[in-house]
Amino acid sequence: MRRSCLFILFISAFPFFGHAQFGNESPIPYFRYSVTAGLGPTLMYGDLEKRQIGAAVYLRGNYFVTHGLSVGLELQEGVLRGKDLASTPLGGNEYLRRATNLYHSAVLGVNFQPIKFLQDDHLRRIEYRESFGKRALNSVYLGAGMGALYSLQWDGQRIQESGTNNSNTPSQQELVLQGNQQGVSYLVSTNIGIELPLHSLKPDLLDSYVWNLVVNGQVNFSLDDELDGYSGAYEGNEHRDVFGLLTIGVNLRF
Repeated sequence: MRRSCLFILFISAFPFFGHAQFGNESPIPYFRYSVTAGLGPTLMYGDLEKRQIGAAVYLRGNYFVTHGLSVGLELQEGVLRGKDLASTPLGGNEYLRRATNLYHSAVLGVNFQPIKFLQDDHLRRIEYRESFGKRALNSVYLGAGMGALYSLQWDGQRIQESGTNNSNTPSQQELVLQGNQQGVSYLVSTNIGIELPLHSLKPDLLDSYVWNLVVNGQVNFSLDDELDGYSGAYEGNEHRDVFGLLTIGVNLRF
């Protein structure tokens, strides 16, 4: 009699426990943290007309708030380069301007994967059955953030003409050559990228991590005009500096 009562109680409670287990399932099917490292060429859009290719490396850590939405911190180090042939406003002589900026930046941002964010629990669990192309497409992300950048300029070539004009104000040539050799700039960063899966994602083959190959395009908008080391109120210097970065990297999700 007692065994029969316990059996009936177990059968009655099983649906409840099953429902509770399903209801507590994590909205993230595999892992909540990720670390990405990568490198690639940079290109600066500043006051110097001839854009030269530099290089940069980055390290980014992300925490997934929910499936497809993460916040993270990116640390970056690289070189921005440029040069042009300019004419001095006084006398019209041409001279070479060039800049090389070793920069260090830190950006706090958000990454958003639209398709993964909209997936329901069932689609997340069976995503491993999809083709490589579909899984890669699902991983496309957009990102945005704000941060600070420290510039260290060298190899800058400048001509300085001292003196004032009749109104006791600095000459126009001095304005052309304004700029800081080092200092902090603030910037807005935007990203678009794709994660190419290096793991099958099959539940029975999952280890304690997942690998991805990451291709990322980034555009950084400086809130000042100091990335190329040249600033001032002169013609051709109406816009703030911008630089782009195209990288390939490896992502570890754990």
